[in-house]
Amino acid sequence: MQFVYTAKTAVGDIQTGHISAADVEAVKRALREQSLYLIDVRKKASNSPLKALFGSRERGLSKRDLLSVTTQLAIMTRSGVDLASAFQSLSQQCGNPALRNVLGHIHRDVTGGKSISDAMQAQASIFGDAYVASVAAGEAAGRLPEVLGRLAQFQRTELRMRATIRTLLAYPVLLTGVSSLVVIGLVSFVLPKFVDIFSQFEVSLPVVTQAVVAVSNVLRKHVWIWLPIVLAGLVGLALSRKVEAGRKHWDYAMLNAPIIRDITRAFYIGRTFRLLGLMIESGVPLLEGLRLTRNSVRNILYRRLFDELEDSILNGRGLASSLINAGFVPPVAAEMVLTAERTGTLGMVTELMGEHYEEEGETKLRELATILEPLIIVAMGVVVATIVMAVMLPMFDIATMAR
Repeated sequence: MQFVYTAKTAVGDIQTGHISAADVEAVKRALREQSLYLIDVRKKASNSPLKALFGSRERGLSKRDLLSVTTQLAIMTRSGVDLASAFQSLSQQCGNPALRNVLGHIHRDVTGGKSISDAMQAQASIFGDAYVASVAAGEAAGRLPEVLGRLAQFQRTELRMRATIRTLLAYPVLLTGVSSLVVIGLVSFVLPKFVDIFSQFEVSLPVVTQAVVAVSNVLRKHVWIWLPIVLAGLVGLALSRKVEAGRKHWDYAMLNAPIIRDITRAFYIGRTFRLLGLMIESGVPLLEGLRLTRNSVRNILYRRLFDELEDSILNGRGLASSLINAGFVPPVAAEMVLTAERTGTLGMVTELMGEHYEEEGETKLRELATILEPLIIVAMGVVVATIVMAVMLPMFDIATMAR
């Protein structure tokens, strides 16, 4: 859920922002970890039924905008440009008014004496808590250009993965939609015309034709019954993701559904491990990295997993035991984390594992799309062939009678 909060910083400044959390207590915990003292918090309201159904379009920066800013900052800092000048240059060159305003605020805060991390913390709802924490750790360690480069690479990979997923799924979805419309059109409008012709000749209709005609009659005569039911079902499925009980079922299905579970598990573990590894390599403490990674993922099962990982660290048990008991994390990943903990290379190993599993998820998605395309074509071919048979068989009988 989205919350709007008002909080006070350690120096007494008032800060307002947005945060995603499961409940108010989670908001308080997250703000406390950022050294913010909560004054007021309320659930972010949806302004219209469409926003409640499809989600609000109000966002800070697009992923592409954020990548552009991060890449340019990484190049400038590596070239020796100070951050105040870098943000000033970016704000002056930016054509997006909203982005220009954000960069201008950061520039004024930095020139006013704030550190880059404090200036960006005021815009945490825009950049994200993990981004701000990584920048703060890089600034403290004197490795800001390196950290910004890592963040840019992380964002670039994420954009590429999203584009790949959209591209792979676009054709099967489009093919299914167009084929369904064609079939509905044939059954609802074309077939009834032939039925009227057949009735004039008083021919006995084959079983196939009778079955298809029965389906056509149901679709046409009872459209006011089945169409609202279908629409209500679709709306109900969409809205079920907005309530906690429905969200739990969706998240469980995403990680355990037989056909897609290997793909979704690979993508989830890939992104979370790569983000955790990036933060650890940037200098963010492990506990804070686990909390920020938990806040960046929406799947309830994964959020619980990271709560257990945090508890394991606090109780001195390490990460591997909780990963092994999770059930949806590959055993080899847990073994690699166990080895990394023993050798002190957790950041590097988790980052490499994240890249590996994201590539594995992409490969499996390509394989699924390759299988789905011919299956959809064959299935629709069978349906269309059945309709054609339903029309042609009585035509043959009529031709025989004419002779």
